[in-house]
Amino acid sequence: MGALKAMFSFFTMIRLDITREDMDAMDRKFWMVPVIGVFYGLIAAVMMTVLTQFDLVNSLAASVITFFVIFAMNRFLHIDGTIDVGDGLVVAGTKEDHLRALKDSRIGAGGMAFALMVILMSLVFAAAIPVLLMALFLFCAEVLAKVGMVSAAAFGTAGDGMAGNSVRNTKGPSLLYAIILAIVLIAVFGLFIYALDEYTSIPVAMPYHTLLRVLTVFVVPLFVSILTGVIMSAVAKKNFGMVNGDVLGATNEISRAAILLTFLILISVI
Repeated sequence: MGALKAMFSFFTMIRLDITREDMDAMDRKFWMVPVIGVFYGLIAAVMMTVLTQFDLVNSLAASVITFFVIFAMNRFLHIDGTIDVGDGLVVAGTKEDHLRALKDSRIGAGGMAFALMVILMSLVFAAAIPVLLMALFLFCAEVLAKVGMVSAAAFGTAGDGMAGNSVRNTKGPSLLYAIILAIVLIAVFGLFIYALDEYTSIPVAMPYHTLLRVLTVFVVPLFVSILTGVIMSAVAKKNFGMVNGDVLGATNEISRAAILLTFLILISVI
């Protein structure tokens, strides 16, 4: 429980009374971070469904409102990391120059543009998801984005920053644990969606045969999340020599966009 307490305190606006032991537990059990994805996935699923089903706003406006709430609940932590990574990648020069730009507290045009494009992709892709699939797909995207973070940590080289111990303690077995945890969490949510179809008339529900097909192809977005983490760790090693908290935050945002795009491609062929 110590690891989860630390994660909720660090990755959300929820302030809990945590100790050094809790932080150490989070570093050792970083593979549990998909649980934080459940928190944000439920927010995304409920908000997008309510806003669109009750015709309060159109799907794009609903997407903007939903992601603003998610970013705010995260204290824009991952957005900050995405901007820093963007600054570090676009600067010219040696690895030291890239690292200096990454750690620079000032915001450059490259970092802002990089983060803006990643955010816009998530907004547009989420808005394009059919209403019936919004709840399940947005939930999956948030959980799997956290698997991308674990993947980046598992394949990355630890730095000296705050996330250094998390990266240092996350290896291949940790990624496997995260994958299993994500599969269980998504399967439970899928069964919940099925129960809604069986016993209620809530519009996020879907028939069993549709749900089964959706959950079957979800292995592809899972693979995409892992691959995104691998690529981000390789890019970070080449440019910065390490994976730090900024890289993990950027991986979360890029993974989400890649996963949502994958879902859109899949639903066009299944």
